[in-house]
Amino acid sequence: MRIAFLVLMVSTLIICPARAARKVERPSNEMPMYGGGHGQDLEQNKAYSASAAALGWKYFYSGDADTAIKRFNQAWMFDHESVSALWGFGVIMGQRAEKEDTDDNLRDSIKYLEMAKAKKPDDAGLMVDLALAHTMRGAFLQGEKKSPEQEFKIARELFEQAMNLAPAYPLLYKNWSTLEFHEGNIPAAKELQAKAKQMGARPDPDGKKELEGGK
Repeated sequence: MRIAFLVLMVSTLIICPARAARKVERPSNEMPMYGGGHGQDLEQNKAYSASAAALGWKYFYSGDADTAIKRFNQAWMFDHESVSALWGFGVIMGQRAEKEDTDDNLRDSIKYLEMAKAKKPDDAGLMVDLALAHTMRGAFLQGEKKSPEQEFKIARELFEQAMNLAPAYPLLYKNWSTLEFHEGNIPAAKELQAKAKQMGARPDPDGKKELEGGK
């Protein structure tokens, strides 16, 4: 069958040379390995990357993290320097840590968020997400009867840096309240949560319940 197919293919080329020679332009996503072109046109790749990352965030905020990370992977493939892709990896791994492989996923969350921050060091939103990842790893260590102090220290420094850059960012205070709670500073945690709510952030029901019950 293979020989017959090859004969047919050759005969077709002989009979229809014009048709065989015709050049067809196809979009890269219709070509194997994207046509091998994702390392050639830097500006085009950045555009593809930005588009894929935007879809990643759209899926993430709709609650579909599995599809989101596929889009972030595409964004990273086209642009290994994509802050948005690395940031997306970080928040998704942090989310996964709530249900599976907690410490490993928290470590990965911190790793990718630190990689993103290295490329965009003055982004307050990124600092807040990284601070929360350190906070949650500290809380995990605390629950394992291990020392959380270093993680909490890093988180506090990041929250303070973010406050200097973006004092009107509601999620800063909401996430900072989580750190204060795990460190046992309940009045400070409540104050920060109230400030976040006043600025428009919606409180997490579980977090609110924990705060109301103290520690």
